[in-house]
Amino acid sequence: MKRILYLILALSTLVSCHKDIWDKLNDHEARIAKLELLCNQLNTNINSLQALVNAINARDYIKSVTPVMENGTIVGYTIVFNSSNPITIYHGKNGEDGHSPIIGIKQDEDGGYYWTLDGEWILSGGQKVKAEGSGRDGITPQLKIEGEYWWVSYDDGATWSKLGKAVSDWGDSMFKEVWQDEQYVYFVLAYGEEIKIAKGGLHWVYV
Repeated sequence: MKRILYLILALSTLVSCHKDIWDKLNDHEARIAKLELLCNQLNTNINSLQALVNAINARDYIKSVTPVMENGTIVGYTIVFNSSNPITIYHGKNGEDGHSPIIGIKQDEDGGYYWTLDGEWILSGGQKVKAEGSGRDGITPQLKIEGEYWWVSYDDGATWSKLGKAVSDWGDSMFKEVWQDEQYVYFVLAYGEEIKIAKGGLHWVYV
């Protein structure tokens, strides 16, 4: 009888341990999926920032602004231009811990826009990195998550620099606010830089 009781106890422990392992594995997979989604959205924001600057230089204007919805909540906006390709920006939400890298842009004294990381100029060879144009004259930073840390590249993925630990929730967003008046749409970035683009026949699409 004791052997049977020991066997039952051992089996119960094994089942409980097995369930605990599966629960942890599922939680890990869900966290990885969130991190991959976050990384994709941040890289989308970086490309959209460059597109905003290029639209300014091309004297393009905005035709529509459509909220991006997730579970009944606005998580970003899709911007349609007259000539340029549409873009999507995500404003995210505050994370409970950790820090998501904030890539932004600032206008310098020469009138040009340059990339920033957490509010500080990004430097390459001691020079500020242009956020306008493409190719050699307009580098687009890239983010990735590897080994549960953020990594950033300023040379199209040839080399990577390690940043902070990655978390599955947003930290501060690149975009703080999007609003409009009669003439412009305003994109307010995390560190207060404001980009405004003229609108022509603009309409806000509410969903």
